[in-house]
Amino acid sequence: MKRNFLLSVFLLGFFTVLASAQVDISPGVARISLIQGDVSTQRGDTGDWAAAALNQPQVGGDRISTGDRSQAELQLDHANILRLGNNAQAKIATVERTQIQVQVGQGLAYYTVFKDSEAEVEIDTPNVAIRPTSKEGVYRIEVNGYETQVIVRTGAADISTPQGSTRVEKGQAATVRGTADEAGYVLGGAPSEDSWDSWNNDRDGVIRNAQSWNHTNRYYVGSEDLDAYGHWVNVPDYGQVWSPTVAVGWAPYRAGRWVWEPYWGWTWVSYEPWGWAPYHYGRWFLYGSSWMWWPGPVDGYGNYRPEWAPAYVSFFGFGGHRGVSVGFGFGSVGWLPIGPGDHFYPWYGRYGSHFNVVNVTDATNITNINRGFDGVAPLHSGNRFSNVRLAASDVRVRKAVSTLPADHFGTGRSAPTAVSRDAFRDGCMMTGNLPIVPNRETLSATNRPASPSSMMRGGQQERFFTKRQPAAAPQSLDKQAAQVQEGIQGDGHVIPVREVTQLDSAGTARPMPSESGIERTVQPARNAQSGRRSMPRSGSGLRTAPSSRIRRPKSTSTRRMTTLAPGSRGATARTASRSGSGSRTTPSSRILSSKSTSARPMTTLAPGSRGATARTAQSYVDSANRQMDKGNYTAAIANYKQALQVDGNSTAAKARLGRARRAMQAENEIIADRR
Repeated sequence: MKRNFLLSVFLLGFFTVLASAQVDISPGVARISLIQGDVSTQRGDTGDWAAAALNQPQVGGDRISTGDRSQAELQLDHANILRLGNNAQAKIATVERTQIQVQVGQGLAYYTVFKDSEAEVEIDTPNVAIRPTSKEGVYRIEVNGYETQVIVRTGAADISTPQGSTRVEKGQAATVRGTADEAGYVLGGAPSEDSWDSWNNDRDGVIRNAQSWNHTNRYYVGSEDLDAYGHWVNVPDYGQVWSPTVAVGWAPYRAGRWVWEPYWGWTWVSYEPWGWAPYHYGRWFLYGSSWMWWPGPVDGYGNYRPEWAPAYVSFFGFGGHRGVSVGFGFGSVGWLPIGPGDHFYPWYGRYGSHFNVVNVTDATNITNINRGFDGVAPLHSGNRFSNVRLAASDVRVRKAVSTLPADHFGTGRSAPTAVSRDAFRDGCMMTGNLPIVPNRETLSATNRPASPSSMMRGGQQERFFTKRQPAAAPQSLDKQAAQVQEGIQGDGHVIPVREVTQLDSAGTARPMPSESGIERTVQPARNAQSGRRSMPRSGSGLRTAPSSRIRRPKSTSTRRMTTLAPGSRGATARTASRSGSGSRTTPSSRILSSKSTSARPMTTLAPGSRGATARTAQSYVDSANRQMDKGNYTAAIANYKQALQVDGNSTAAKARLGRARRAMQAENEIIADRR
């Protein structure tokens, strides 16, 4: 007994350490926190150059470069900041919780280490490696070809060359000349401060002395921006929350765009100058008539260590499609900021291969939504500020759901808009990754080319002298995209939204303008007598994502759903091969009707409950019967099959499945004879 108890304790500790290790391996993300003049970035996964944006993320392998009379600031973490003067270039070699390595290839740089830094820092140039050794320090570095000047304003640093190492103390300067193989150094006194030093000192003061640090976790990045753009309010049970100064009707996560980043996937880039900390930490909730940002637990709340995320939102899909395989796809993608009482469902890192959806009615029920993967637990107990739950009943919260056409997601080609009531009601919430494969159009935060003056100069030295091996280069975009594609195909229930495209006139389906948030898909068909194209019957071409439940709406119109059973894709293909474009039915995962009021809501299966099983199967049979009345034999067959999967003893489903197949065969033969 004692042995088993000790074994249990050991395993508990082992898995706790393992879980912590999994969290710690996440790579860090730097932030472009200031831009003056022409600043450009180069991605490590593609080599593409583009104009930089404020709040743009930078990861290992990326480069940043400035032009004439230009400056940039890069916040590497909560305690390490790199600034570049004009005509400077730097590469982020490694950015992690315990290690930071940057490489300055040209120009003037300024590196500040604030107190509480946890990272070992190395700054490389073509001929010297610089390692700050103090808990706080300020270091000025200037690179001109194979000459590097290192000035220590505060703190101390070890510098290393092939000829050896030495310590540079506060008030000293080291000049290193020669190539990486033969460089030597000379120590001397530091020159007097100039305007570049003064500007950097001012910036350090703004960050260090910000009042918002009194209300946020010390590990956050960007809290200093909040002082000038809002104020703090006390909310019972939550303490100090931040209220931004914004226009009426404003919503979080709307003024900005999504970009693709290695490891992190879809990442929010805000156009708002303060838009880093409130969009990558904490939670949002509606308090009174205003959106408030709760920074989450601060120091003293159980040693809470915040985790940076590409965004703290829930994703939704609206307007269903059917693509090359049975599964769900969406005409538009939406997102809603999560509240303190919401679960968070990551779509990045080790969760990137997880795909799942639940319909909106299920999303308001935590028991229904947490099937198989329960995500990250809420930051606050209770569901008073559960935005997912409130969006179904509170129009003010629902208006914070932003949407984009699926093929525009991540491209910056259109601005996000609020979702309509009907679209949200018929939507699905994604509790995993998005079925969107990244491409080069989803990489730039600006969609503007890099300024020639800010790009890396031709022939510039790219060799660096290092003491520490830099982190491995990021995977190429092609490999990242292939992994997403493989994850989608391996799941078997989703299709890439970029495959939901308009086909040519000889194709089978093309998207049409949405109606009440549901995009209609028209199946080209030829009139048997005139040969002209005709439209399918009303309701036969409306598609949305499959769902596990059907709910009864308040209006007299009833939305009914059919789920394609395995093998129904083959039936559809056989129908198309016989009837060509004359088929009047299209495969669909949900069929909408505006006339019938007799739809029976499906119930969630209770384990071991025969009554619940029979009722669920009967609901599929009822839905199939209605499709038979409308002549939608493919959808009817799919529902009868689904009923048999739920309850193999359903005699009604067995008998009517054969009738539906014979009816479809007869219709196909009639169409074939007319051709």
